Amino acid sequence: MKISATFYGKCDLCGNFTIVFKIGDEKSKKTLTLCKKCANKLGNMRIKEVVEKYGTISVSSFEKGVKKL
Repeated sequence: MKISATFYGKCDLCGNFTIVFKIGDEKSKKTLTLCKKCANKLGNMRIKEVVEKYGTISVSSFEKGVKKL
């Protein structure tokens, strides 16, 4: 499992544009972007369960290195 730093973006659960973070599962390649409010609402769910239930596949989120433009 990986967790990003916070950034301004759209929460996948509530749809609000606010400060969010992204969590992801390297094995399934699923990610989920969450705001603090939605993360708190999920309560005691394990991160893996949250990503499995609400995440979507995003292979590009797990690519290594920086690409040249």
